[in-house]
Amino acid sequence: SSRLTAMRRCSLWAYRACAALFVLFALSPDLTFTPRSGTPGSSSSKSSGVKLLGFSSEQLFPVTNASLISWVCLIFFPSWRKLPSAVLLGPVINAIFYTLIAGAVLISGNQDAKINFSCLEGIRAMFANSDACFAGWLHYCVFDPLVGLGEVLDSRQVKVPHLLVVPCLFMTMLVGTEEGPIGFLMYLTLRFIVLWSKDDGDYMAQ
Repeated sequence: SSRLTAMRRCSLWAYRACAALFVLFALSPDLTFTPRSGTPGSSSSKSSGVKLLGFSSEQLFPVTNASLISWVCLIFFPSWRKLPSAVLLGPVINAIFYTLIAGAVLISGNQDAKINFSCLEGIRAMFANSDACFAGWLHYCVFDPLVGLGEVLDSRQVKVPHLLVVPCLFMTMLVGTEEGPIGFLMYLTLRFIVLWSKDDGDYMAQ
């Protein structure tokens, strides 16, 4: 019951934080969705983009550092009772900004070309847009800490020593587009080895 109460409190504060930030952006007179001008590929097209509170995607990029809060907690405070709540702070902040940036791009029509998810060239063209690139990085910064949280919580349950989990967390954290999946696979391999060494007949099912 105490765990359920803690989860409810965490959800309540997350909803409050989301509502507060959305109200802040909605009421701000500096909130603008500036579409690109000129033809696709022109210098004027590349220099403009969406703005939130008067800030461009490049100026808002440091917001993604909120995920560092989550990684510090995961690496140095794995047994903290309020770890899940603390780790969620970074992903919630980045998720809010992701939603605002993605929504601004869609509303303003700030795209150089039609997005095509069916081929690699279409994905590459999409990320040539700085706003879409920022949104993509926010996407990684939301989900990578959640993968790390899953690793730590699972390691508690199956009794994997935290010192062995730390390298997996670092690989999950570093340059999420490259090492993130490697860190996840490292943890799964470590988990398998630890359970196998304990001679658990059902280690595959745990």
